[in-house]
Amino acid sequence: MKMSDHKTSYQPNKSFVLMLFVSASALISIVGTHLAAAQPTHLSLEIVGGQTVPLHEVEPVYPIRAFNRKIEGWAQVKFTITPAGTVDPDSIEVTDAQPRGMFDTSAMQAIAQFRFEPRIQDGVAVELPNVQHVFRYKLDEDEE
Repeated sequence: MKMSDHKTSYQPNKSFVLMLFVSASALISIVGTHLAAAQPTHLSLEIVGGQTVPLHEVEPVYPIRAFNRKIEGWAQVKFTITPAGTVDPDSIEVTDAQPRGMFDTSAMQAIAQFRFEPRIQDGVAVELPNVQHVFRYKLDEDEE
């Protein structure tokens, strides 16, 4: 028998594929439910000093660890707005927070997605460094 006479093809086991699909769907459902439950309804955002106008804001994800422990607080970030109105991801830093370290990652991830009205000087869009923004994390009264 020649090699060309023997035809093999790989067909995945349909039960295995179905099991993978069901497992993935269940995992997405569990993670999605857990993240949705961790969202605060009282989150305030504020630009410190009113230096520029946000065109697109992103609400940060309430950290699950803080949510489960019923911890509220805030994080202040400092960053640079590019001439295009985006946030320079390399410029983001947490300058102050309460409690320290609890909301840092959430605040940094959110601010990286913001879009701002570009600053115009002499008819040209310019970079705006040292912009500060405060994210306040507060749980609903019925979640406390």
